[in-house]
Amino acid sequence: MRATRYGLPLVEREVEILRAIADGASYHDIAASKYLAWATVRNYAFSAMKKLGATTQAQAVRIAYESGILVSPPAFQMPGVLVQVLQLVAEGMSNAEIARRLDRSEHTVADQVREARRRLGARDRAQAAALAVALRLVQVSLPAPEAASPHAA
Repeated sequence: MRATRYGLPLVEREVEILRAIADGASYHDIAASKYLAWATVRNYAFSAMKKLGATTQAQAVRIAYESGILVSPPAFQMPGVLVQVLQLVAEGMSNAEIARRLDRSEHTVADQVREARRRLGARDRAQAAALAVALRLVQVSLPAPEAASPHAA
């Protein structure tokens, strides 16, 4: 377990309780699903809050996410082969260029672009690329702006 602000690690049950709280479950819901008493769930939650230095449940959940104790599931999942193609689409490559780069047929690339668009609900390649960047499936680095010439007016 990871150490908290005060150096005290959360026990697995405290992490489970925080995860359930983050998912919107009440103490009663958590107690029923974990076969625990309501007061036991409350005690675990308060213990986790204290170890995290939080005064509210919401603050405890935020701190747990920020410190990596809780990890968010990906908002959107896509097979790696489609992410690879989307990355190259986002970089502005044509299907033919992608096919050469990945050593695939152009027809295969076209099918993969079409499937990625379908999964994203994108109407065209540009929207698929924009959605892939927005969903953080791919990253595009922008070129550094050219420095203005000192003689330019």
